[in-house]
Amino acid sequence: MNLLDEQWQKLQPLLLGGYNDPGATGRDNRLFLQSVLWIVAHKAKWSDLPAEFGKWQTSYMRFRRWNHADVWRQLAGSVNDDKELRTMLDAIVAFGDEHTQRAKRRLTMRNNKIAYNSALASDRQPQSGASWATGMVPGGSQNWVWLVSGK
Repeated sequence: MNLLDEQWQKLQPLLLGGYNDPGATGRDNRLFLQSVLWIVAHKAKWSDLPAEFGKWQTSYMRFRRWNHADVWRQLAGSVNDDKELRTMLDAIVAFGDEHTQRAKRRLTMRNNKIAYNSALASDRQPQSGASWATGMVPGGSQNWVWLVSGK
């Protein structure tokens, strides 16, 4: 996927971070858009982005911010007259949706792990009446590994 000059002329006024926008400006919106299209077309990791597109971390963070703000979907909805450009932007929207779903799954797994570990920690606290000297583990079982490691 390569962005043509005519397509760029349609997108340029719609993009965030232009020179006329208040606040921070993107160094090169076209290069950024090309980098996202490269990632989507090659189904590559961000760290595999060629150096000609700049630092991959910068492109990735900017992609995440734009994805979170739903910029890709808004851009795709505003260029209905160019089928090829719409297809490119729809591919970016789909990639962004997959990215969001993976992030949600990771967050859920992380929260589940934290909850599980905190539940384990509360089970490991000595109960009143449990004798540490005799090897009684909370829950009533005797486990020498737990006595040695405290886990």
